[in-house]
Amino acid sequence: MNYYTNDQIGEVLDVSTAMEAVRAAYVELHDNEAAVQVRTRIALPHAKFSTMAAMLSSAGVAAVKMYTTLNGQFRFFIALLSLDDGAMLAMMEADSLTRIRTAATTALAARYLARPSSKCLGIFGSGVQATAHAEAIAQNFDFSEAFIRSNDDRTADALAQLLHDRYNITATQTSAQETASADIVVLATRASEPVIHGSWLSPGAFVAGIGATRPDQREIDDATIEAASEIVVDWLQQTPFETGDLMLAPRDLLAHKTMTDLSSVIAANEMRGDDSSDIILYKAVGMALQDAAIAHLAYTQLITR
Repeated sequence: MNYYTNDQIGEVLDVSTAMEAVRAAYVELHDNEAAVQVRTRIALPHAKFSTMAAMLSSAGVAAVKMYTTLNGQFRFFIALLSLDDGAMLAMMEADSLTRIRTAATTALAARYLARPSSKCLGIFGSGVQATAHAEAIAQNFDFSEAFIRSNDDRTADALAQLLHDRYNITATQTSAQETASADIVVLATRASEPVIHGSWLSPGAFVAGIGATRPDQREIDDATIEAASEIVVDWLQQTPFETGDLMLAPRDLLAHKTMTDLSSVIAANEMRGDDSSDIILYKAVGMALQDAAIAHLAYTQLITR
């Protein structure tokens, strides 16, 4: 059994191959060739422990993701097992893996749901996931500018510099309203109150909410949900039951909205047109299918080194 560290895993993963691995896994899920277990949480007064799992038929693997939450900080690990003989193939530190799998999945969703000619990126937040998402999406769109809304000037300035140096994007800290006016808007804040208002959104926008992953967290207001012509979630069996973005929204509001699983979007393989004027909302909390796909990708890269 192999043990791999965050550094080793980070060295072999890139956004492009991660996106393809996640895309293929979602097609398997749509075709009933993958199985996924919802997240389970247990807690003591001072600590939380979470687990979730998935099986991929084509790769012949099962993956169990487990992590602690201590003082608001996560430590992720993944056990990768063979479906041929039941052996444990690897135990992996999964902090680097989680960062890239979340961003790669959002970038994949944007490939189908954002207008291809999108020129402006708006980022709420400037932490690890905000930075990972900015980079992943920037690699897939020809942005000329980016707006950043953050409560941390230091990390926001660092993100702006990164986007300029690596992707030649003019990035500036702006107001929440201006940030929300971008063509692609990413929310990565873990806020407990909405940071965006639907009236700020531009026609044709793609909005990705990935920061609010608990029932008590909410980044997206009712007006944004009302403005969306469609809500796409990373997994219908889990996402609507974990995030305050959907759990705290009025039931009668959601009852009139179309909610679609990302697997159906990917299986249909239909891209959004540049002339689209409706607003699409993507909401994700992370799921084991994505972890299994990226863990198997990393494992196959590492064993051939």
